[in-house]
Amino acid sequence: MQLGWIDFSKEDRQKALDVINLLSEQGAVDELGIGTVRDAFANCFFPGTSTVQTRAKYFFIVPYILKDAVDGRYGKDIDRILTEIDADEKDCAKRLLNSDSKVEGVIGSRVLPKGWVSRRPSDIYWNGIKRYGIFCYKDLSIQEYILSAVEIEKRKSDIKSDKHTYDEEENNNDDVDAGDIDSIKFWSMPSFGNDWRDNLTIDLTKEESEYLNRQIQKETRGSLLEYILKNKIILDEYDSFESLRYALSDKVDSETADMMKLACDFNNLIYMARVRYNLMLSEGENKDALSEWERVRNDIKYRAQVNLNEVFFKLKLINIRTKKFLCDIQSAFINEDIDLADEIIRKRELHLKGSARAKLMRTKEFDHSKWVGGKELDYRFFNARRIINDIYNWR
Repeated sequence: MQLGWIDFSKEDRQKALDVINLLSEQGAVDELGIGTVRDAFANCFFPGTSTVQTRAKYFFIVPYILKDAVDGRYGKDIDRILTEIDADEKDCAKRLLNSDSKVEGVIGSRVLPKGWVSRRPSDIYWNGIKRYGIFCYKDLSIQEYILSAVEIEKRKSDIKSDKHTYDEEENNNDDVDAGDIDSIKFWSMPSFGNDWRDNLTIDLTKEESEYLNRQIQKETRGSLLEYILKNKIILDEYDSFESLRYALSDKVDSETADMMKLACDFNNLIYMARVRYNLMLSEGENKDALSEWERVRNDIKYRAQVNLNEVFFKLKLINIRTKKFLCDIQSAFINEDIDLADEIIRKRELHLKGSARAKLMRTKEFDHSKWVGGKELDYRFFNARRIINDIYNWR
């Protein structure tokens, strides 16, 4: 299938690329259209994270590059600055690989040195950088930041170079304007030297680790992420979100405990639907799906017991069609009407994709030995674990 779009700006183009990249993210495949619920839970537990974030160091590499980019070294042309940012990010990836060719989590490692990624580290980390208060103006895009920063530098330069004689009132107004400009602060992060690229590694420094730990706790108060960092929970001891939930259910506050239980209950329902989806897609031949269905089929009624009204209320979601699908599939499982469940799943995919793209309308075209779509919902647990481990294991 080919996709195309008409865009009128680089920002429009990036938004389209973001959608396309989202569809290819590991763990983000959403054949049944429940991604809004999954992501809402993930944002509740691990705000600022995403499924394509790789290492915590990028929460500093990206700001360092963006802050350098508007200091005048690349001039004032926005297109040139954006091009130089892209080149700088690629150069940093090469430096990281040169420091350790086996290092994990370097964005672009599979295509370097000749190629480069369509979705840059700055695009991947920008929302997290704003969410954690590293960048102070949360409504600005990267391009808007650059435009604003360049304009501010221009106005500062104009004020300094102004040689005209003004009367006293005009002088006072200029002083006020200059003060307003000087008070604008885009970034809140540790100072860094001009040589930060030298000997660049993927590991955080002690100062970076302490700062990021502090910022995340400050900006995500009440979240599971804050609790983990505050209590230095070692996530390597847990192999799933569910195992973490059982370990912390009597330690976290009651609201967080209730949300974790609700998320696990929701996962139980969705996982059964995903197993059935793969059985239908493989025409009953997928061994993993057959094995998983045998494992869960005796507990269908129990696994379907999730309070969907509470899910949508607590997550503040309004999606009538998604909620109807979930209620319908839940009812079918509770009544152990598997034929009806399969039909609901089939109609759901057909509604989401249309007959030309719905996989269940073209079962012969797919490898029946491969699992399609996600399995258990982890709500970005594994992505957050990598970031948290980086914070713990600074060099």
